[in-house]
Amino acid sequence: MIVFHHPKSLEVPAVVASVVRPMCMARAFREIGQEVVEVTGDGDERIRRARDLERRLSDPAEAADALLYAESVNVPPALTWLRRRPWRLNFDYSFLQGVHDRGVPTGLFYRDIHWILGRAKAKSFGPRLRHFVTPFFARHELRRYRRCLDLLFLPHEAMMRYLPTDFPADVCSLPPGGWARPLAERNPALRQQGRLRLVYVGNIAPPIYDLRPYLEALESVDCAEVQLVTRARALGQFGHLYDFDRKPSVTVCEAHGDGLVPYYQEAEVAFTTLGQDEYLSFAMPVKVFEAISFGVPQIVSAGLEVAARLIEEENLGWVVQGPVEFAGLLRHLAERPEEVARKRESVLEARSRHSWQARAREVVAQLTTRRQAAGQSREAP
Repeated sequence: MIVFHHPKSLEVPAVVASVVRPMCMARAFREIGQEVVEVTGDGDERIRRARDLERRLSDPAEAADALLYAESVNVPPALTWLRRRPWRLNFDYSFLQGVHDRGVPTGLFYRDIHWILGRAKAKSFGPRLRHFVTPFFARHELRRYRRCLDLLFLPHEAMMRYLPTDFPADVCSLPPGGWARPLAERNPALRQQGRLRLVYVGNIAPPIYDLRPYLEALESVDCAEVQLVTRARALGQFGHLYDFDRKPSVTVCEAHGDGLVPYYQEAEVAFTTLGQDEYLSFAMPVKVFEAISFGVPQIVSAGLEVAARLIEEENLGWVVQGPVEFAGLLRHLAERPEEVARKRESVLEARSRHSWQARAREVVAQLTTRRQAAGQSREAP
């Protein structure tokens, strides 16, 4: 039995990574044959579900079979209680502690340290207030996790050096995954025209997601075109910065979820080339693994350090140092379709390793190992 904790509902439209990931992990646990008992939803729903679970865990046999996996949110859970029920600020932390105290191995995926790296301040009063108080509550959150976790999962272990506290719990990398997607044959007509067909899926907001230097590089070569897929909100806020009307090699599209399927199926190569930011040194974007799930090799920028290392070590695509190198690579690949085909074969072989089901199996294996170690420790003379 997997006790799955998340301070939000899993029954909402998934359009951003912070929502996609917990939904995918819960589904993946079920697909590998685990019973999933959710403690999710709004405050009242989490309280009700926690009480139901407590009755189950009072049975030693149930507790002996349970593992707890939690997914954090961008805002510390205590803040979700602050306005309506401030006396329940510690409910989620106490819940995790109570399950841990019953001997159930506990692990949590911690996703966000933007509050540590000093992201840009909001302008209106409400967001400014949250920006001011979040570091206090986030440090309190980490202190509580130190006391009740056996395993701390991070997008990559490299993120650990930024956390403002040591963790007695073991730390493990748990990057995103992907679902096995329908594959499509590459269209040979595109290659006959000498055009490399690219896809970019994601945000376009500077500074982290500033694509302008790379799109200018793409326009400087006459051998590639890109379908740029983003959300309507991002396009409305930042589209004017890109002057898309003067970029004939760029087609802008709005899609998410299953709407992305045709764009990946038509693409020969995906790319995730982002701006320079300290956050990117340990980031593992969902879109990197989404491209893998479609069997599409990809180009990533070197600033995505751990993602770039993965791409290179597993032969899943190419890493570029900047826009000039990106333009040169496009020329190179447009003339060498056989190299793109070889990378594609490597990506197809890697799909099962980087599936959501593989991530769920890794969590179960890690938590089960902790249970076994605890049992051996209790039996030792």
